[in-house]
Amino acid sequence: MKLLYFISFLFFLSVNGQNYTTQLYNTDNGLPQNSIKDIVKDKYGFIWLSMEGRIVRYDGSNFVQYNNFKLKNLSFGDFFGNIKKDSIAVFNASEKDLILVSQRKPMAVSSVQITEPGGTANQKVYKQLVKNNFTVRFISYVDSYFIRMKSGSYYFEDNGITYVDKKSKKSKKINLNFPRSKLRRLFIHGDYVFVADAENKKILQLYQGKYSYISTPSMYTDADTKIYWQQITGQVFIISHGKIYRSEFLDKKLKLTYLLDYKDIDKEISGAMFYDEAMNKLYLGSSINGLKILSLSDFSVSRKKLPYQDEVCYAGISYGGNSVLTQEGIRYYSNTSERIFPASQSYDKRYILQDNTGNLIYRENNTIHIRYKNTGFTKYDSISFQNKEIDGLYKSGGLYMASLVSGKESYLYLFKQDRFKEIERIIPCKDNIDAVLRYNKDLLYLGSSGGIYVYSLIGNKTEKLIGKGLPVKQIIRTKDGNIWFTTYNRGLYLIKDQKAVRVPSDKNDFLANAHSLMEDRNSNLWISSNNGLFKVNKNILLQHMKTPKGDITYYRYTKKQGLSNNEFNGSANPSAHELKDGQLVFPSMEGFVFFNPENIKTYYPGSEDFYLERARVKGKMIQLKNSLFLECGYKNAEVYIDIPYYSDLENVYLQAKLDTEDSSWVNIKNDKTFRIATIEPGTYNLLVRFLSSETGKFVYKTFPVEVEAYFYQTLFFKILITGSIIFIILVIVQMRTNFLRLKNKVLKNTLDHKDKELLETNNKLKNESDYQKKLVESISHDITTPVKFIALLSQELNQSEDPKTQKKYFDSIYKTSEQLYKFTLSLKEYTELYKQQNSAEEEYSIYDLIETKRLLFEEIAAQKNTFIYNFCDHQLKIKLNKNVLLAVFHNIIDNAVKNTSNGEITITSAFTGSHVEIHIADTGTGMSDEQMMYYSGLFKKKENEHMIFKNYGLGLHMVVQLLIKMNSEMTFHQNTPHGTLIKILIKI
Repeated sequence: MKLLYFISFLFFLSVNGQNYTTQLYNTDNGLPQNSIKDIVKDKYGFIWLSMEGRIVRYDGSNFVQYNNFKLKNLSFGDFFGNIKKDSIAVFNASEKDLILVSQRKPMAVSSVQITEPGGTANQKVYKQLVKNNFTVRFISYVDSYFIRMKSGSYYFEDNGITYVDKKSKKSKKINLNFPRSKLRRLFIHGDYVFVADAENKKILQLYQGKYSYISTPSMYTDADTKIYWQQITGQVFIISHGKIYRSEFLDKKLKLTYLLDYKDIDKEISGAMFYDEAMNKLYLGSSINGLKILSLSDFSVSRKKLPYQDEVCYAGISYGGNSVLTQEGIRYYSNTSERIFPASQSYDKRYILQDNTGNLIYRENNTIHIRYKNTGFTKYDSISFQNKEIDGLYKSGGLYMASLVSGKESYLYLFKQDRFKEIERIIPCKDNIDAVLRYNKDLLYLGSSGGIYVYSLIGNKTEKLIGKGLPVKQIIRTKDGNIWFTTYNRGLYLIKDQKAVRVPSDKNDFLANAHSLMEDRNSNLWISSNNGLFKVNKNILLQHMKTPKGDITYYRYTKKQGLSNNEFNGSANPSAHELKDGQLVFPSMEGFVFFNPENIKTYYPGSEDFYLERARVKGKMIQLKNSLFLECGYKNAEVYIDIPYYSDLENVYLQAKLDTEDSSWVNIKNDKTFRIATIEPGTYNLLVRFLSSETGKFVYKTFPVEVEAYFYQTLFFKILITGSIIFIILVIVQMRTNFLRLKNKVLKNTLDHKDKELLETNNKLKNESDYQKKLVESISHDITTPVKFIALLSQELNQSEDPKTQKKYFDSIYKTSEQLYKFTLSLKEYTELYKQQNSAEEEYSIYDLIETKRLLFEEIAAQKNTFIYNFCDHQLKIKLNKNVLLAVFHNIIDNAVKNTSNGEITITSAFTGSHVEIHIADTGTGMSDEQMMYYSGLFKKKENEHMIFKNYGLGLHMVVQLLIKMNSEMTFHQNTPHGTLIKILIKI
């Protein structure tokens, strides 16, 4: 066990070199092909890749391939030319066809326009050397390799060197033995040619036809060193045992600048390299594995890298001015870590502090551990509190404190200085305490799950509650005295005038889970969160909160900028540090993140690094010049926003919109595409904006967009249609005027006639009023018969003493009353018969309709020794208004019962195809011939003439009106031997 502690104590991890993150692109994630021949960056900021079968442009987010060249051979090689002059050229494998990259696009041009990279002359084969890489081959059939410089050209042939002056065209043989194998270690800086001689450990220098040997760092001449040189970019890289250096020629001396340690460079076949100094990125092109982008970072992530232990970090203390120490005994530097005292892995990493003598105080297994500095932190004591759980440890303003929980009760213990066994005061708390800050000598800010309690030490009471209901995570005081606090999933807040004011969040609301913040020397706030590290200028933020205008813009750092993990940690004390050497330190899920804020760059596109040159309409790619023209009938269009930007696009807030009334800014994603759906014809402006600096200044660009109209949408067509409509209206008005004039004449002629008609109508209305009155009397008349019958039976019942007779009367009264009740239920419909429709929604049986009325009059007829028979067809059904027919049947059967004694009433039905015939025959007194003629004549008059009532009964008049309303008829006949037969013809 002691040996294990000893090994752990001696454990030391060294991380050398600059941190970097790797992005790999191949055919699986956007690259059209895995073979890359060369890499170059043009004057506009776009990166170009030479590949098999195509030329590819990369803008930091997307690859745009160009392969629509009318060439037989599309196998392209190395770039050469002049970047500043916007002339980048590349030949195909046959070196007969040339692609010129200019104005941000490639095009096939005549090789006469560009100096050829080789050829045949004097029976010799020449080939220009424009790049030296690890896989270069010097082909035996090539007689002479040459290099073109500003002053002249060097020809390497026949194991020698010939220099040709550019102005005089004179040739000069350099007196050197130079075998072709030495070309592998050739590189150029400016107008100087260098050849590293590994055998003789020296550097050959050629300048304007003269040679010399110079002293250089030994790495240049090391046999294991690999040299990469590209003439068009002027970049030279020295690779030694996985370490990559950049070579420069300054003050006539060769100098190496260390870039990074990349062990895989010795294993990978790299055909192309390019270092983007502005963005601090190294591009490696492989002939088989695609493109690797190594993003160099000034963030350092320090890990302990112990076996079977995680790298999750929470609390630590600043130690030694340039490191952080944790309770596990691990001391973290920016690029190294070491164990300074033995301690087992801790699962309680959230609280640690130092007392006045430098002892470590932390929480472990519900006890306070005190590790003594004078023993090298190897010995420690423990303090526990009976029946209480230690929740947190705090040190603020010279006070040492601990939050404890007992059941549902929470307490804050204030110790007597750093003597944790001596409790000076116990403060009961309503909620659990998660953060403590001593505001001044009197006030304590106690951050809890329910807000910040302001506690007075002098008054020994809680003065107020700030941010009620907010779950407080951390309370921080910045250098200007402002108090900020973070919360659990509720955002970041500033305490202003004793009130909690929420700080505007980022556009993705990642700051809802902010952990802690630190202020650097330039008044920038660095805020850790669950998803990245944010930077914002404090003064700009405070001014925005004072007078909100526009959006507050945060710069977010993630794995793309060199972090090993986007998730930082909080809920600890302390959870951020400022070291004496100026470094800031934040704990994360994979170690402590160290960085010097002055070295961390922010990247923004230049105001001119913006191009709208491509669009896709109807599935076809088109090149734009000064505007976008959309033909009528297009469904959608995609406008590509070309911005060479090689950092996180979200940090520049790239947005676009069309300048319509209801348009709003649309966030542009990594595809950098703005989509235009179908809009009304007209001329618009496409507005694009992006952030160009840390001050929050946006650059705005405008691009005209014209949508073609159909012929019927043009102004000419609208004017034509408007004129035609006005003309038609005028014609109609004129025709109407003429018509009205003619009609006026007719009206004058018919005025007298209309006066007569109005007088007659007035009389008809008066008679109609009389009719309505008589109709009501008829309804009353229909009810009178059963009511009178019930009254007579009641009188007979009163006079009879025979029980059987009484029972008979009771039974008759009951049946008649029941049928009368049913009849009265339909009186509302009965009074509105003339308003109702003739047809009904559902079919019903004629038999059932007759049976209803038979039952109503059965008892009345029985008293007169008369029987009513319903012989109607059970299967005969119709879809006419039931209420109308009920009223008709009611009146006719009522009349039959009144006029028949000691007889019978028979009701039958028949179907004739177009009519349903109902026959109601009685054996009563019958009707006179005059009455029959009168009622039959009513059907001939119908509604065209006013019906004059005679004293023959109102009921039959109503029946006539109802049947006329239903387009039906009724005929009257003498029944044999006596009585009346009434035939009702119902049209269906």
